[in-house]
Amino acid sequence: MIVTKVVDQDVANKIDIQFIENHFAELAQIAILFVCTSEGGEDDDWIDEDGMRIIVIQLPYQEVLQLEDARPLMLKKTKQRLGAEV
Repeated sequence: MIVTKVVDQDVANKIDIQFIENHFAELAQIAILFVCTSEGGEDDDWIDEDGMRIIVIQLPYQEVLQLEDARPLMLKKTKQRLGAEV
């Protein structure tokens, strides 16, 4: 599993991609992109030409800004998006 993030600087330290990568280390051919910006956006999901499933997870900026630890929210959203794969 590959996990990356695109986030505003003021929430960057709250988005722990290593936590998610470690939690789902056994899953192959999946890449997760966490997005948490003040502009917002939409979730997305597709499979690239190499068979890698790309999952875009939007995190609610205002909520993350107020959270002390965003990892439970990240884990919950990841499990929801992975569905039967976890």
